[in-house]
Amino acid sequence: MKAYAKSGLEILLVLIVALAPFFIASRIWWSGIATVAIFTLFVAVFATATLGPQLGARFVLAFVVIGTLAIAVSGSPLLAALLVAGCAYAIAMCALRGLTTAMLQIAIFVPYLIHASPAPPDGGSRDFAYFLTIAVTILLAGMWGTTLTWLIMRKKPLPKRPALPSRHDAVLAGGIVAAATGLITFVALSRAASTEWVWILLTIFILTKPTPGLNWSRAQSRVLGTGIGVAVAALIGALGLPTLVLNLLGALTMTAALTLQLKGQPYWIYASLLTPAVILVDSAANDTGELALQRLIYTVIGAVFALALGAAINAVVIKKDEEDSAQPAH
Repeated sequence: MKAYAKSGLEILLVLIVALAPFFIASRIWWSGIATVAIFTLFVAVFATATLGPQLGARFVLAFVVIGTLAIAVSGSPLLAALLVAGCAYAIAMCALRGLTTAMLQIAIFVPYLIHASPAPPDGGSRDFAYFLTIAVTILLAGMWGTTLTWLIMRKKPLPKRPALPSRHDAVLAGGIVAAATGLITFVALSRAASTEWVWILLTIFILTKPTPGLNWSRAQSRVLGTGIGVAVAALIGALGLPTLVLNLLGALTMTAALTLQLKGQPYWIYASLLTPAVILVDSAANDTGELALQRLIYTVIGAVFALALGAAINAVVIKKDEEDSAQPAH
């Protein structure tokens, strides 16, 4: 227990120290800088703590491009759909090197930046200076978070990377998930009035993995963890707490999620903490019970999609494997 507490306090210290200058800047200059910095810090801390500083920095640089693009394409359903699909496929490709978790964090935050892009500072326009400010903010927050994470955790061993899928399976799974999430994004941005569609994508990204063989026990545990997380976040949101308190609780639960992942705890526990963390970071004091209910409904829809995608991937892979095994050896 002491080891868990120590790791959790170290990660929380990184987040607090790393976020402090951006929080101050949000109060005296531009409120949108805090949200962008929070998302970036989560990417940086997750990537660095699980993969080391070099790969952590690379994923930060990737997020500079992808995050800025997400805001740039927020007004185009087609371009946004292509970007989301690209992120989904990138998760599968990263799985070939055991880098799924880091890319997953980027993919999770892209729909948020699409549906809730920060307003330009001082009532300005979305011009070159605005996008340059976004990119610089992501770069500074990411490198700052990567550096602090490395300084505090440099003497700790990195967690063991997961088993790697075959390239065929990763390409297949990535293609199916990319097509589905891209289509969902396009339809949602074109037709849906609610912005809570992002929870469909969040749930799909968390529940699907670019590997063959649908493990129903594991899938059920992921759905359970995600459902618990949404329920907890909905209850907290119903209390009408100030936005700052909600965001702080989001940072605390994100810290707990990362700590438990580093300690190799079951995935359903990780999902039950990661889900409310993302919800609370995106919450505001005026969120209503109806909004919490919408999130829960969209999460259930996302879980259904995820299980259907898992079944489709499994069926196609098994069919392909059976066909290959039926071919005579040469």
